[in-house]
Amino acid sequence: MKTFDFYQDRKVTCWERTQFSIEAESYKEALEIIKSWEGEDVLCFEDDKQIMVTDGETLYETSEAISPIDNGGRPTIEVFDSTGNKITDNVLQTKSCKNI
Repeated sequence: MKTFDFYQDRKVTCWERTQFSIEAESYKEALEIIKSWEGEDVLCFEDDKQIMVTDGETLYETSEAISPIDNGGRPTIEVFDSTGNKITDNVLQTKSCKNI
């Protein structure tokens, strides 16, 4: 028998952790700076003077599959042959895999 190679791309969601430092007169002032962002990403405010990103990592253990419904009706699993030709996707699939 012959062997045929394929690959699957799967869209997932997961958390990223960004460590940062804030230069301020007090801890309270640093908290006020963070609260002024109103939940926006620290990367929008990094300036390498007062707000400095020091490290970052992807928290792979928080990875969760996304359904096509949660992806605006677009596929979240696509299967391709070894040359990159798309074989199928999960847009019309309603089954769920117990192994994920």
